[in-house]
Amino acid sequence: MLPSLRLASTDELFQRLGVQPDGNIWTVLVVDASDIDDVIEDLSDTISIFAECEIKVISAQNNASNLVEQITQSSEDYLLLWAFETWTCEEWQKFDAARSQLIKPRGGILVLPSPCAKVILDCAPNFCSWVGSRFYSLAKDSEFLTEQERETRLAALREWFGRSDAEVIDSAESHQLPATPEYAEWLVLLGRGDLIER
Repeated sequence: MLPSLRLASTDELFQRLGVQPDGNIWTVLVVDASDIDDVIEDLSDTISIFAECEIKVISAQNNASNLVEQITQSSEDYLLLWAFETWTCEEWQKFDAARSQLIKPRGGILVLPSPCAKVILDCAPNFCSWVGSRFYSLAKDSEFLTEQERETRLAALREWFGRSDAEVIDSAESHQLPATPEYAEWLVLLGRGDLIER
């Protein structure tokens, strides 16, 4: 069985995606079933900022063959795959056999409910071996930064760029803010993710 690295939050995941090399890099994120909808929404809203590319959310609810076909036909660089709840071992084996077709410029993330983690490990060993250490479990109770952690990060951004929060917001509102992950993160930390230009 692969070791599972527990993340404190999706913020850590975003940071890892932002620094990972270009290439067909895939990640597995295991979450509680009750949190999946929220996690998918959070990832789809924010991941393009940190990975600096277009993403597509694809449901796996039909079957492995349909999912692989959607992956090969998508034009986006990065994919967010979910809705694996009904997959049997046979579907995972088909997915495992088709792993050579999972080719995207940046790769993607499979978001799985907790019960699927054992099934994918047992039935898609080659894919899991390919994913390697990028097999994470989300600690939902530590999902958000504390107020102190948020302020520490904001202070670092202010010092690095020599700008105030108000200046960053003004620049964003006038469409003058550079399209970099750091500025996008700054706006998110200020609760103004609505100002991020897509």
